[in-house]
Amino acid sequence: MDEENYVTPIHVRDYLFCPSIFYYKHVVGVNEPVTDSMEEGLRDYAGDVERWEERKTLLSKKRIHVDRMLFNLALASQRYRVRGVVDTVYWINNRLHVLEIKVSESEKLFPDHLYQTAVYALMVEEEFREPVYKIVIFYKKSGRWFERRFTGQLRQYTVKLVEKIHGVLEHGYMPEYRWTRKCMSCFYRKLCHGY
Repeated sequence: MDEENYVTPIHVRDYLFCPSIFYYKHVVGVNEPVTDSMEEGLRDYAGDVERWEERKTLLSKKRIHVDRMLFNLALASQRYRVRGVVDTVYWINNRLHVLEIKVSESEKLFPDHLYQTAVYALMVEEEFREPVYKIVIFYKKSGRWFERRFTGQLRQYTVKLVEKIHGVLEHGYMPEYRWTRKCMSCFYRKLCHGY
């Protein structure tokens, strides 16, 4: 597998958060300095990678009894040319679920996290040759749990998004951007907006 030609769920998350950030980070190669919250997320991820018991406890707290559970799976989809490490995959009554755990205190589901998890679902479906029933995002700090059916519509939009990102990476064009409030605190604003 030529990893250069593969999109990751991180690409999808960054692209949805801001196409300009995606462009500067993944096409041009300009990385922002690591912030405290980034370091916290990296520390938590490193400590969380092998926490099988924590995942079982989380699912038990939600009163979810799983038939089978796997975690920290490095997967790739040749069909969609995506690769990444899936946090947790579990089955309930022979229905496949994908769980992504985020270190966030958010009270609402962010679209970039939803579609990032949907990309994991594409890989899981190809790996296990069965449909994903639900994708789940859990925000650790707020304790919020969001479930979405992995519908045909969600799948189609995710595939189109991955194709669009492949296009940007392969052709190196800069996506259009718009000024928003989040630009005020963005490291990349000087590159996008010249100040």
